[in-house]
Amino acid sequence: MTTLSLRDRLVREAYLTRFSWAVQDHPQDRALVRDVRREVTATAEEIGMRAAVAGLGHPRVLAEGYLAELGRRTPRWATGGVWAGLAVGALVYLGFAYALGTLDTLLDLGGGTLTRTTLGATTEYTATADALGVETSVSWQWLVLGAGVFAVTFVLGSRAWRAWSPA
Repeated sequence: MTTLSLRDRLVREAYLTRFSWAVQDHPQDRALVRDVRREVTATAEEIGMRAAVAGLGHPRVLAEGYLAELGRRTPRWATGGVWAGLAVGALVYLGFAYALGTLDTLLDLGGGTLTRTTLGATTEYTATADALGVETSVSWQWLVLGAGVFAVTFVLGSRAWRAWSPA
């Protein structure tokens, strides 16, 4: 067994990255990527990496062949989780941005304390020359909002309805 050059490994991994993205709907996508990696490496020892990768064809076409064997499309659970995490992260980011903007405004107005209530949660913003502070409480409405954003984004991002579609 020969070791692959850096260029050959980069060519192989670039192909496999594109293939793994295209085949992620398959329940055994990781096993397929491992198999393709093993086969393309073995073939590359005989004919070279560029020829081995070219012999596989376009990664999306190869992935579509594996997906066609399933007979139906499947959900992308990991993709749904990533999108849901990003959506909840965006809510948290917006909360931080609002808090920083409020504190900056209080400082520009000479400092002080401001109390606001949103969706049942009371937040107190304090900005003085010596200290900055934000104190908030958690309410069930905010938890429902976060859970709702997570759930809707997860269902849409994962295409969960595919789990119940007929074969």
